[in-house]
Amino acid sequence: MPLDDLPDWLPAWCLDHLGGEPSSVLFQVQQISMVLGLRLAGGRDVVVKARADNGRAVSCVAAQARLAERGFPCARPLTPVTGSGSLAVHAEEFRPGGGRSFNLMPPQGAIPPEASADR
Repeated sequence: MPLDDLPDWLPAWCLDHLGGEPSSVLFQVQQISMVLGLRLAGGRDVVVKARADNGRAVSCVAAQARLAERGFPCARPLTPVTGSGSLAVHAEEFRPGGGRSFNLMPPQGAIPPEASADR
């Protein structure tokens, strides 16, 4: 996707929330949400996600942040969820080389002992 085809709101959103405008598009996927891999001016790579704001994004990103803090192999959110028109938008770290993983077991120590069913 060329930079000229990015949504009109995105460059200003990136500047306001990430400190730089997009300088190139690494990838773009759209299904339920729009997912854009971007290289920002200054060279930092990020992923911006935007979806219809149905009220769930804040909870989902909070859970993702908590999992990342505890060592679960997921992208760490870089911004809180913010509104842009009717969209819920946030950015997260870019983790190149990833793919879908079907091993859903979290790393050792990611689940606190008090949450274990083996108690």
